[in-house]
Amino acid sequence: MVKYSTADLKWARRIRERDGSCQICGKTGKYLNAHHLVPRQFLEFRHNMDNGITLCVHCHNFGKFSAHKNPLWFARWLMINKSDMYLLAAERINKSWIKLEK
Repeated sequence: MVKYSTADLKWARRIRERDGSCQICGKTGKYLNAHHLVPRQFLEFRHNMDNGITLCVHCHNFGKFSAHKNPLWFARWLMINKSDMYLLAAERINKSWIKLEK
């Protein structure tokens, strides 16, 4: 089970408030999640507002093409539909990997 800090919960709420609906399918309501573009394990970007996107639970975790079940599909969707977010996430991941290799 993942433990969430107060900062994690605040970040997620702010992402959901900013987007207002699932950015893939457009669903609204109480079953929205904030998804990290650069994985939350990279603490440098964990609570950065540019590192999140709102997804419904289906598009986030449970659907055939959800961000967690099919990350390659999600990365391609992001590249096509949210290219600025995709490029920023890719740049951050590349910088993080370079730091890890040193």
